[in-house]
Amino acid sequence: MLSTSQSISAIPGATSLINKYRSYYRDRDLFVEVPPARPAPWEQLRMEVPACKGWGWMERIEISRGLSVGLCDYHVDDYVEDEMADIDVALGFEIMLSGYFELSNPGSDRRTSIRGGELWLRRGGTGHLRYRQRPDSAMRGVGIELPSNMVDAWLDGAPDPLARALENLMRGRGAGCNLSAGARLLACFDRGRSEIGGEAVRLLATSRDTFFGQLQFESRTLDFLIRLLSMEYCPDKIEPRGRARHQAAIDEAVDILRSEWADPPTIAALARRVGINECYLKAQFRRYTGLSVGEFVRKLRMERALELIESGNHSVLETAFSVGYSNPSHFSAAFKRFYGRLPSFYLAKD
Repeated sequence: MLSTSQSISAIPGATSLINKYRSYYRDRDLFVEVPPARPAPWEQLRMEVPACKGWGWMERIEISRGLSVGLCDYHVDDYVEDEMADIDVALGFEIMLSGYFELSNPGSDRRTSIRGGELWLRRGGTGHLRYRQRPDSAMRGVGIELPSNMVDAWLDGAPDPLARALENLMRGRGAGCNLSAGARLLACFDRGRSEIGGEAVRLLATSRDTFFGQLQFESRTLDFLIRLLSMEYCPDKIEPRGRARHQAAIDEAVDILRSEWADPPTIAALARRVGINECYLKAQFRRYTGLSVGEFVRKLRMERALELIESGNHSVLETAFSVGYSNPSHFSAAFKRFYGRLPSFYLAKD
């Protein structure tokens, strides 16, 4: 086992990103470098926590065309405070499965907490950030970093949905709240049941000791990257200058549903018409109205149904058809759930 302070400054042939991480950890005694258990077709750096400081490991691996993967599963016995390395990455996804640490700018008392169940986006360098890591939980996570040449080639290729998603992330469009110029919270997820968490756990557990395992690891990394680029991210916060525009979009969505409740558009079509993200529309519609889009449409239908029945000019059957129900029994059941009584109760009495 080699101490990072005694390790080779740069392994011949190793890529620059691996050497940047190696250089960063060389002067820190939290990890020691160990040789890989098996030869691999990629450059890699494996670090382990000395038994006197805790347990676990961390790896950096560069696979196809410089695509980099970071993996960690470790626990430290004491608090760790240090400054983060300013390692420039074109674009990176950081998935925290468990653990907790805080980031802050030097000279500032304001701290941002990073915890398990969060997906972060890195864009460019991290800048001068300090971190403080607590010893009360295991740090487990996965990071996928795209080099500039891969991002440029992807953006210069034929237009497709993934290329547009990548462009939006590179330009800072869409969801997320900022940590700094180089990091943004994209999503929070359920670590036990979400697709993000499940994919990250599988990647973390994939054995890389055999040729088949190495192929499987590369395949799962690329599949995971595609999934991350394909997601729609719902923000918990939006910039103040965008709040009015998004509120106007929700107001427009409400107006559309009020006028087209008999044949309402799908959520995807509604989002396109008002010009906002489908996932964001669902989240903010509930926030502003207290109802989901589907619940709002059912409310409009039930209100119209009550008007028709109380007018005395329509039977229950006619009312059901008028508000979009082809099955009168389904209509009666829905009406009772909404008003607590069957439609016949409101029919005009002779």
